[in-house]
Amino acid sequence: MKTVKRIAAVLLAVMLMAPAAVHAAAPSVKQTNINKKKATATVTYNKKKQLPTVITVSGQKLVVGKDCIILKKKKSAKKNAGTYKITIKGIGNYYGTTTVTYKIKKAKQKIKTSTKAKTYKASTIKKKGKKFNLKTKAIRKKVTYKVRGKKSAKKYIKVSKKGKVTIKKGIKKGTYKIVIKAKATKNYKRGKKVVKITIK
Repeated sequence: MKTVKRIAAVLLAVMLMAPAAVHAAAPSVKQTNINKKKATATVTYNKKKQLPTVITVSGQKLVVGKDCIILKKKKSAKKNAGTYKITIKGIGNYYGTTTVTYKIKKAKQKIKTSTKAKTYKASTIKKKGKKFNLKTKAIRKKVTYKVRGKKSAKKYIKVSKKGKVTIKKGIKKGTYKIVIKAKATKNYKRGKKVVKITIK
């Protein structure tokens, strides 16, 4: 009976000592000072007011809401492409405040057409030419069209300012391209699309 009591006493002592040992072994978390450190953030224009979710401070990536908070959020949120300034405050493992150079990049400008490519038999166009409308759509309403291919490409393929394509009879076999371009806007980059015309 005494032996059982001794074992129980030893086990109890070990159990009481274990948490203390674990607590003593746990290293203390060292906080990082971000006060007045160089900070940058980049997002892409999305038609809405927005703020970055990740900010780079002296090479370290800080997650907003976990490592830092943005001060005056409503006033800081911006919509249009450009470079702005916001202020963050460190939380969690970070402390201090710093100014962030916050950039909203221009988005890609996609050009849409009613067709991506056209294929015709040379024998068919030899008798009668072909016409079709590209029905081009882009952020920038005004676009330009250029015909590329063989030396005779411009002679046999014409594109109007409204995107109406005319392929004249007698065109030689080969691959031709209509290059469509749209200039950059305030919030979008330059756009470009190629429509291929194959004569076989």
